[in-house]
Amino acid sequence: MSFLVACSFTSLFAQPPGGGQQMDPAQMKEMMKSRYKEPLNFLTDVQLDSVVNIVIDSRAGMRGMRDMSPEDRAAATKKATEARDKRLDAALPKDVSQKVKDALALQQQKMMQQRGN
Repeated sequence: MSFLVACSFTSLFAQPPGGGQQMDPAQMKEMMKSRYKEPLNFLTDVQLDSVVNIVIDSRAGMRGMRDMSPEDRAAATKKATEARDKRLDAALPKDVSQKVKDALALQQQKMMQQRGN
């Protein structure tokens, strides 16, 4: 469950307010930075840029998963999440990396609850 929550935040976090409107990469990055700024307020600007870039890359690798079977999608999601987490661990100090992963998972849970209501 936690790997699904941790991984699926990328697609939900990256959705603009109106849904799946097309944005150029610079607009997407700025939108994501503004969304992450508050829940990740303990990061420096450089660290925030790194997190956003990692999430964008992770999200790009997940685009083809919609057509997979549920079992294959779960396995691919887990693998993508592990790869993203490994990059976060390499880019950030260990305690900061864990705080980022925890904050993103919490934000994802909030977004899922809002969508369910």
